[in-house]
Amino acid sequence: MLHNCDNVLRPGAGFDAVHLQRTFTVQSADLLLTGLAGTLTERIHAEAPHVDVVFLPEAVEGGPGLRQGWVDVELGVLGHLDPEVRTRQLTSATLVGVARRGHPLFDGRVDARRFAAADHIGISRLGRRLGPIDTALAERGLRRRVAVVVPSHTSAMLLARDTDLVALTLDGWLPGTVEALGLRTFPIPLDLAPLELGMAWHPRNSTDPGHRWFRDRLAAAVLAPAGAG
Repeated sequence: MLHNCDNVLRPGAGFDAVHLQRTFTVQSADLLLTGLAGTLTERIHAEAPHVDVVFLPEAVEGGPGLRQGWVDVELGVLGHLDPEVRTRQLTSATLVGVARRGHPLFDGRVDARRFAAADHIGISRLGRRLGPIDTALAERGLRRRVAVVVPSHTSAMLLARDTDLVALTLDGWLPGTVEALGLRTFPIPLDLAPLELGMAWHPRNSTDPGHRWFRDRLAAAVLAPAGAG
């Protein structure tokens, strides 16, 4: 009876992750999960060997996933959330260009005009061709050609490895992978706002000790992913 009262008055009192048997579902872009899934899994299994993680693509982004319980945590650039959803801002990230190491773009200084003249890879699950980069180029009277659109950052980087197409990635994210693929990053010569990365969850899980523990481990993995420089 005293134990039950303590749980009511102090949610999470006596929580021990080692006894947790649960599967958490995270909705995230493939670029983020590629950098943090390994670190997250290792840290979680060290503390809670019976906890598993399922990563979902952003297919239900902006939908009722959090409200309906299909998704425990949404991770990335947050938008179109239900009004009751809780959020936590994690970090800011800068977009950079990425191309194969021998790309002609690297024969000189990468300015806005030369950047726009290159053929680009668009990354969109919905097939969108235009975005903030195109707006910034238009303000300078420039326009780029988006020669191909792919649904993920992973496929974009592999395509950039084998062609003279230019892709995008996050600054300092997965430098070992960039190096292994024979790619090279460069600053985008435009005034672009940084990407604000955060996590979102439904308020019914706010005081759930297991869910709170998982959110803390997920946040730590985002702030210190495997191989980030």
